[in-house]
Amino acid sequence: NVVLTIDMDLQRIATETLERQIKAIREMEGPANNYHDASCGAVVAIDVNSGEILAMASYPGYDPSIFLAGADNKEAQQAIMDLNDPNKANLTSEFNRAIAGRYAPGSTFKPIVAIAALEEGFITPQTAIFDKGYVYYDNMRFTCMDWRNGYGAHGYITLSRALAVSCNIFFHEIGVMTGIDNIDKWAKLFGLGELTGIEIPGEQKGIRSNKEYKKQVSPYVWGKADTASSSIGQLYHEYTPLQLANYVATIANGGKKYKPHLIKYITDYNGNIIESTGIEFEELPLSKDTIIAVKSGMIAVTNSVDGTAVHIFDGLPYKVGGKTGTAEAYVEGQSNNGVFIAYAPADLDKVPQIAVAVVIEHGVYGMYAAPVAREIITAYLSKMDTQVESE
Repeated sequence: NVVLTIDMDLQRIATETLERQIKAIREMEGPANNYHDASCGAVVAIDVNSGEILAMASYPGYDPSIFLAGADNKEAQQAIMDLNDPNKANLTSEFNRAIAGRYAPGSTFKPIVAIAALEEGFITPQTAIFDKGYVYYDNMRFTCMDWRNGYGAHGYITLSRALAVSCNIFFHEIGVMTGIDNIDKWAKLFGLGELTGIEIPGEQKGIRSNKEYKKQVSPYVWGKADTASSSIGQLYHEYTPLQLANYVATIANGGKKYKPHLIKYITDYNGNIIESTGIEFEELPLSKDTIIAVKSGMIAVTNSVDGTAVHIFDGLPYKVGGKTGTAEAYVEGQSNNGVFIAYAPADLDKVPQIAVAVVIEHGVYGMYAAPVAREIITAYLSKMDTQVESE
C-alpha cells in the first residue's frame, strides 16, 4: 500500500476552486482585455518545511472510472478515445499541467531578480530607483503597466513597494544592473528550469531565459533588452506550477530547497512500513537580510494599500506573502495568463506552513488566480489550528 502526502480535503478544495475560478474568469464582464477564453489551469500546494505535496490539481481533469466501464458504455469509450487523441496533445484532460505545463512566470519571477540583485551586492533594500514610466534598452522602450494604463509613474521607489505594486521599471533597471548571468544563477539555485524529481512520470524541465538558450533559438547576441525583458518573467522563461510552488516555499522557509515528493511511505499487507520517503533539502546561500527584504515586499503585495492582491486576502487572522504575475499571451485576441504564488502564515514572528502556486491559462491577470490560493491556504491553516486545539 502506497500512502501519499496528499491531503484529500485540500485536494478536493483545490480541484473545485480551480475549476470554479476558471469558469468565473471566463464569464466575467470586463476588463477589456478579457477575451473570455480561460479554460485550463493548475495548482500545487506544498508543505514548506518538508517538501510534501499537499494538493496537486490540473484542470480539466477526467474520471478514472471510464477505464472500468464496459465496452457497451459509449460515453466512457468516447472519453477514452478523446484522452488518446493525438490531435489534442497538451489540450486533453489527461495532460497534467501541474508538472508538465510550462508557463512564463510573469512578475512572479521578480522575487528571484530581487534576490540576485541583493545577494550579488548591486542593491540594498533601501536602494531607490526612479521610475518615469518608461526606459530604453537597445533602442527598445519598456514601460511600467501603471504608466501604460494612464495612472502615472511611481517616481522614486524601493524594493518593498516595487514588489507590492509590481513596478516593471524597477526590475528592468536592477535586472540590467545585476546581469542575466547572476539572475540565471539564482533561478537555477531555486530549481527553476530544473527537474524536481517528483515520483510521477511526465515532469517537464522547463526553460530558463538565458544566453545559452537564446543561442539555440536565435542568431542574435544577447543584449540588455533581453535582460530587461527576462527580469520581469517574460522572453524565454517557461516553468511548471510545481517548480513555482517549490521556489516560493524555499523563500518562505528561509532558503531550504526541499525535494518535492508525493509518497509518504509504503506498507506491506500487515501495515508494516517497509519504505518511507526521506526528507531531502539543499540549504541555499541566502542572507537573513535578503530573505526579510523579499518577504517584506511579498507581504506588501497582499497587505499594503496599493498591493496588487490586497483585497483578496482581507479579513484573515494571519498575513499571506504573495506575488501576482501576468504573462503576456503575444497572440492577438487571446487573454494573458494569470499566475500567482503565495505562502502563509507570512507574519515574521510565525513559522510558514504552506506555499501555493496557481496558473490559469488566459486568466487575464495574476490577481484573478489569487482567490484559488486563498481558499487552499485558509482551509489548510484552519485544519492545522483545529488539530492543535484537539491535541
